[in-house]
Order: sequence, then structure tokens, then C-alpha cells
Amino acid sequence: MAFSLTRHDAVDVLTRQHAQIRRGFYKAALPGPGRKRAFHQLMRLLSIHEAAEEAHVHPLARRVLRAGPAVTARRRAEEKQAKRLLTALLRTGPDGKGYVRQLGAARRAVLAHAAREEREEFPALRRAVGATRLRLLGAEVRLSQVYAPTRPHRWIDNEVTNKLAAPVLGPLDRIRDLYQAKRGR
Repeated sequence: MAFSLTRHDAVDVLTRQHAQIRRGFYKAALPGPGRKRAFHQLMRLLSIHEAAEEAHVHPLARRVLRAGPAVTARRRAEEKQAKRLLTALLRTGPDGKGYVRQLGAARRAVLAHAAREEREEFPALRRAVGATRLRLLGAEVRLSQVYAPTRPHRWIDNEVTNKLAAPVLGPLDRIRDLYQAKRGR
């Protein structure tokens, strides 16, 4: 079967990623040798996921939903708070003091945010935007995730900063990821 960029719509893609994020938090909390790898995989998924939402999904929702500006302002405020927590968690790392506590705080913030998106923003987008546009938005989301930063950057928190920073920080983060992987993180 051939790869299709428009096979799944944006809501499907992001909802599946929310499930991966929930599992990622669980794995990153488990003690043992796999914790470090699970932590870095979670941080990467969270970073590329939020970058795509901020660059493509929230701007569309802001434009097409009746309560779009208010809904997206709330989601962006939640994302900003989550990024603060994730940035602090990244500094602490999976071996640092207070890691499990910080991971729990980040988990609660991120999963509450995801639940609100799934309850408020995503169903409204399905009603307001046609299936073809949602599939194209899904392709935009997946393509933007290919070059999105793989770490949370607190000051990248909207459409413009995501689109400007991704071509620079995405490759830099990936180089850093490769370097750390060679060193064994």
C-alpha cells in the first residue's frame, strides 16, 4: 500500500498522538534502564505535536470557529504553561532530583490540555471544516512535524514563531539528538 499524506485527517492524527503521549508519560515514569529513552521519546513527541498544533491547527480554529479566538487563546495559555513545566523537566532529566514529581505535574497539565482539545476544539473543527480540508490539514500537521523542533522551547508558542523557528531549531535539535544518542545520553 502506498503512503498517502491525505489518508487521515488532522483530528485523527492528533488524537492518536494524544494516546501515544498518555502511554509515553507512563513509560517515562517507570524506573529502570528504559526510562531515559522513554523520556526522550516523550519529549520529542510532545515538541513536534505542539509545534504542529500551534502552527496549523489553532490558527485554522481561530479563523473558522464561532468561538475560535477564545478557544484558541485558552489552548495557547495551557500550552504555554505546559511548556514551562516541560522545559524545567528537560533540565532536570530522568535521573535528576524531583524528576517523578515534575513528570507528574507536566503529565497532569498536558493531559488536561489534550482532553480539552478533544472535547472542545476538535469536534468543533469537524463540524466547521469539510473532510477534505481536515485531510489536507492532517498532511500539513505531519509534514510540519518532520522538521519541527524536538525539544520544548518556551518562546516558540504561536503560528509565526513556530513557522520561523522550525527550519532552524528543528535541524539543530536533531543534530543534538544524534550527538546525545552517540554519547549514550
